[in-house]
Amino acid sequence: MKKILDCERIIDIFENAEWSLLAKLTAIADELSICFNTGIYFCEIKGKRWSFFAGSSDTVFGSKRFQVNDKWGIISDFDFDQYTDSHLIINIIRGMLSD
Repeated sequence: MKKILDCERIIDIFENAEWSLLAKLTAIADELSICFNTGIYFCEIKGKRWSFFAGSSDTVFGSKRFQVNDKWGIISDFDFDQYTDSHLIINIIRGMLSD
């Protein structure tokens, strides 16, 4: 069952001072996976290589990559460009990962 994406929930997850970055990104990936009904991986970008860092336990079959910033990217079967609120979601994540 799909649920509506709760941007406040994503912000609350990231602001949790007790969680590591790995735990935060895994929880955010889980939230996005439920909303979009697909696996979501956060990757650390090292040159041309996208290295898995956190995310869904589901296998991602697609090759849709979205570069959040110079250091972070998202791999998913979901095309963020096709979702009307994708800019809001990406801007929230970009702001969180810019520190």
